[in-house]
Amino acid sequence: MIIGIYGHPDAGKTDLVEALIGSLAKKGYRVSSIKHTPHEKSIDREGKETYRHWKAGSDPVVFSSGIETSVIKHSETSADEVARMVLREYGPDVLVFQGFKGGSFPKVAVGKVAPRKGTVLSNPTLPRLVAHIEAEVAVERVLASLPGLDCGKCGLDCRRLAGKVAKGKKQIHDCKELSDLDVGIFVGGKKIPTGKFASSVVNETIRGMLGTLRGVEPGEDVEIRLKAAKRPV
Repeated sequence: MIIGIYGHPDAGKTDLVEALIGSLAKKGYRVSSIKHTPHEKSIDREGKETYRHWKAGSDPVVFSSGIETSVIKHSETSADEVARMVLREYGPDVLVFQGFKGGSFPKVAVGKVAPRKGTVLSNPTLPRLVAHIEAEVAVERVLASLPGLDCGKCGLDCRRLAGKVAKGKKQIHDCKELSDLDVGIFVGGKKIPTGKFASSVVNETIRGMLGTLRGVEPGEDVEIRLKAAKRPV
C-alpha cells in the first residue's frame, strides 16, 4: 500500500510521518519511506570517493558500510518509478512518501493546503490515518491472491470482491476464476492476470518440460526468464 503525505513547510508532515511509521511498525507492518525535497540537494559531496566514482562515469553509485547501504543515483526519478523500485526490491506492506507533488498513489493533505489529485484524507488524526491504511493493506493482500481478470463472473470486479472479503462479507473462493495452482506470470516485475485456464496451461507445459531437464529437484521453486521480443515495425 502506498500513501503520500504532503503540505506546506512546517505544517507537521514529518511529525505525522514519524508517528505513522512508528505506529505501523509496532503493529508488525513492514514500512519503507521516501522523503522528497524540491531543492537541488545531494547527500553526495565533491571530493568523496562516491562522488569521484560518479564523475568517472558510474551511475548509480552504491556506498556500503557495516551499518548502512546507500544507493546514489545522480538524476531525478519520478515518484511512481521510485515506488516501483522499492516495492520490487523490498516488498514493504506500506510505502510512505513525504513531499512528492506527483505520483498516482493516494495522498493525505496536512495543514492549510489546496487538495491535490488523489487526496483521500485531509488533516486526519493519527488513529484515523492508521485505520485507513490497515483497511487498504487488508484489501491489497486479498487482491494479490485473486486472478485480477475483472471478469465479473462473481458479480463484482476483483477490487470490490477483495474489499468484501477483507470485511468478511465474502469468501475468496467466491471468485469463479481462482486457480488452485500456484502459478504466477510476471512481465517487467508486474503480475499478469491469469485465470484457471491460463494457469493450467502454464503449469502443465512447464512441468512437462522440466521433467526432461537435468538439475531440477522436486519441491524447488522455478523461475524462467524470457526477454520480450521487439514489436514489429
